[in-house]
Amino acid sequence: MPRWLFALLLLLQTHFVASFLVPLDAEAQRTFGGLLRWAWPWSQGDSGPLGEVTVDSGVPFAGLIIAMAGGLALVMAAMSVMGIWVPHAWWRALTMTGLILSVVLMVLFLGLTKVLPIAVGLFLIWYTVNNWAATAWEPAPAE
Repeated sequence: MPRWLFALLLLLQTHFVASFLVPLDAEAQRTFGGLLRWAWPWSQGDSGPLGEVTVDSGVPFAGLIIAMAGGLALVMAAMSVMGIWVPHAWWRALTMTGLILSVVLMVLFLGLTKVLPIAVGLFLIWYTVNNWAATAWEPAPAE
């Protein structure tokens, strides 16, 4: 897989996990005939073991920490893969950390709109594990 495609998929997963921070309200859930929920998996009323996601009172604190840590790790992983500011050697650890946190968060609030983010996350975990020993990409050239 090309480095840019892998980084793009990491950023897509970042979007899925970071959208936890701004859940859709009831009106936004109906946008585009209800299709926005599939691209923005978090919305008013999602609930799980950590609590309930609401637009008014916010999101559960533990979920907030997981989402922020996972999102940060995924952004740093994408930067590492592309050779921007983060050492290239860190890409595997950052990728696995971010993906595991994002998939755990999705599973804790399991619902139909979480299927695509979980599938993307599991695919990226599979790809990372299969390329763990091999050098998937050479470090990006220094500018």
